[in-house]
Amino acid sequence: MTTNGYLGERRCCDLRLLGPAGPQGPTGLGAIGPVGTTGIRGFTGPTGRNCVGPTGPSKSFVIDHPTNPDKYLVHVCLEGPEAGVYYRGKGTITNNQSTTIDLPEYVGNLANDFTVQVTAVFDGVVKAYAFSEVVNGSFTVHGVNGTFHWLVIGKRHDIVVEPLKGDVAVTGDGPYLWIE
Repeated sequence: MTTNGYLGERRCCDLRLLGPAGPQGPTGLGAIGPVGTTGIRGFTGPTGRNCVGPTGPSKSFVIDHPTNPDKYLVHVCLEGPEAGVYYRGKGTITNNQSTTIDLPEYVGNLANDFTVQVTAVFDGVVKAYAFSEVVNGSFTVHGVNGTFHWLVIGKRHDIVVEPLKGDVAVTGDGPYLWIE
């Protein structure tokens, strides 16, 4: 492993974990939290190497292991054929009817076409919950008293998933490519 000069962060460069050397990747987004804290650091990729999995390179970053100071955790970004955003949380119904979940006030300006998923927390009774569509930044979960986890996924905007090479300009180096 090597150390990046920015806040002394360590970057993933072990050839046993990574593929062949590639061009220098971007520096990333910087740190979250004060200098010297541990946790997610926001780097978007390894320096000078491509993290390669069974289907090719991935956008990866390295964080300190939360329980073993002698290890790192290598995480990769979730990818899909849309520009998406997600929100998640935990809710409780206490009136045997429903509860309303409010998303951030800006959600309607950021995303649309929301998918809601609700999963009951087992407390000795199997429960099923029904929920409304997201309307004006909130949705309602209906059912008996109990606790549940919720996940809302929204679409930020449409993208062309399979553009013709002659129709776009690709910029960047190695696995860090984007269409202008």
